[in-house]
Amino acid sequence: MTLYGFYTDESGNNGFNDMKNQPVLCYAGVLVPIHHQIYLHREVQKIKDNLEKDIKAAIHGIPAEQFPHIDFFKKFEIHGKAFIDGENFYYNLSDAQRFRVVDELLSLVKAAEVKVVAALVNKPLYQAKAKETNHNRMHLHAYTELVKCLSNEMSHSDSYAFIICDDGKPSELNHFRDALRNPANRRVYPDLQIKLSHDTNANLIQLADMINFITSVYFRAIYGFPPRKRHQDTLFALYTRHLKSKIITWEYK
Repeated sequence: MTLYGFYTDESGNNGFNDMKNQPVLCYAGVLVPIHHQIYLHREVQKIKDNLEKDIKAAIHGIPAEQFPHIDFFKKFEIHGKAFIDGENFYYNLSDAQRFRVVDELLSLVKAAEVKVVAALVNKPLYQAKAKETNHNRMHLHAYTELVKCLSNEMSHSDSYAFIICDDGKPSELNHFRDALRNPANRRVYPDLQIKLSHDTNANLIQLADMINFITSVYFRAIYGFPPRKRHQDTLFALYTRHLKSKIITWEYK
C-alpha cells in the first residue's frame, strides 16, 4: 500500500462563456507517491531556478537590485499558457528557449513513479447531448469522473491518495468536494487541501498546470476544433512525445 498526492489544476474552466477559445474542459494532474514527491519538487525547482536566471540575464534596463521588488520575481512561477506564449517577462526568452524548458518539465513525468490522470469534456458536444445550460453540472460531472479514475488507479495497488489543487474559483472547489464525497469513492481523501500557488506545493501544481494546457490543446485538435493561432504543432508534438503513452484519461463522448 502506498499513499499518493494528486497535484492538480485545470484548463478551459470558463463554462460555456467562450467555447470558441476554450472548447475543451480539462482537469488533469500528477499522481505522485509520497516517497517521490520531494525529489520531483526539487527537480522542478532546479528547472525554475535556471529559468529565472536566464530571464533576468536577458532583461536590459532594469538594475539587478530591483528584481526582488518586481511581483513577477517575488513569487516566480511557470504558468502554462503565459509561458508558452511568451507573455509578461517570459517574452525575454525565444520560443526555442521556452520550449526547451517545457521539454525538461514534461520529461519528469516519464518516471515510473509518476502517473498522469485527466478528465476531458468536449464542451459543445456536452451541451448538445446533455441539453444543458448550467455549466456547473458539467464541471461536477468532470470532477466526479476524475475522482473515479483516481480511485480505480489506487485500487490496483490497494493504495490511497489525497488532493492538492491550486486556489481556484470557490464554485469549482465546491464541485470538487462534492465529487470527493461520492459514496463510491473509497480511495481518494475527501478533505480537499487547497494550496496557494506559491506555497510549498507550488512546483508540482505548476507542473500540473503545464500538463493541463498542453493536454487541452491536443484534445482540441482531436475533437476537430480550429487550431490555436500559436505553437499548435509544437504543443501537439510535446503531448505525443511525453504524455500520450502515459496519461490515464476519461473523456465525455
